[in-house]
Amino acid sequence: MSGGLAPAIGQELIQRIEDHCVRAWPATIIERPDDGWILRATPGLHGRGRSNHALAPVRSLSSAEIDVAIGRAVEFAERHGVECGLQVGPLELHIPLLDEVAARGWEIQPSVLVMMSDTRAAAQGHDPDFELTVTDHATPAWLHAWSSCEPGRANVNQHVETVFQLMAGPSAHFMHHGDSAVGIAVEHDGIAGLFCLAVNPERRRQGLGKKLVRGMLSRLDAPITYLQVFSHNDAGLALYNSLGFQEVYRYLHCVAPGQGGGPDEHDHADTP
Repeated sequence: MSGGLAPAIGQELIQRIEDHCVRAWPATIIERPDDGWILRATPGLHGRGRSNHALAPVRSLSSAEIDVAIGRAVEFAERHGVECGLQVGPLELHIPLLDEVAARGWEIQPSVLVMMSDTRAAAQGHDPDFELTVTDHATPAWLHAWSSCEPGRANVNQHVETVFQLMAGPSAHFMHHGDSAVGIAVEHDGIAGLFCLAVNPERRRQGLGKKLVRGMLSRLDAPITYLQVFSHNDAGLALYNSLGFQEVYRYLHCVAPGQGGGPDEHDHADTP
């Protein structure tokens, strides 16, 4: 599949995935206007991820709605002291919104692919001897593994104090293979989402990413699994395609002028 709304997928499933991710990657502040937008903020956790953005609904918007939504997102960000941004997706539905924020000088960040696969099919061939430690929260050992796999990440403690506390529970599976590979799976309502997938830089290009994903999937009950990856992450795309993941739709983040900072390559779009 390439971009947009593939007929075999449809808006209903896309909405389920979007709803799942909002719940699976929680923000400390969330507001839901009655027009389908979702306003999210996690003060103290900086970056371009879903924690600090207004999410567009899975439907087309009128010109009048676009102006109202942009103004509301700016006010929400100012009120909660976070950078102002919009998550624009699925892209095929929101070209007018994207054109409008571009005309206003917003920074358009690289697009992210949302990819999906049948969980059991993608797990086929997993190595039963590949050891994964699985817990329902971010243990010190998991956090050490995450730091080892993403040595440039500076906001580990901020995640611990915010999103990871909210994620903890029976639906969350924090998994790691020693200090070499790490990831999170969150499953509920028949869907699983994969987050924070990473492999230690010294162990990359050795097939460990495929073992990690297959091993994680083999431990899940949800029949379908999705993940997110930057469109320019050729290595990640090759891996996920090889496991049978297919693109469902794309989104991107738009950041208001003067907010600073480009995309955080660590945040949400994964690079095992």
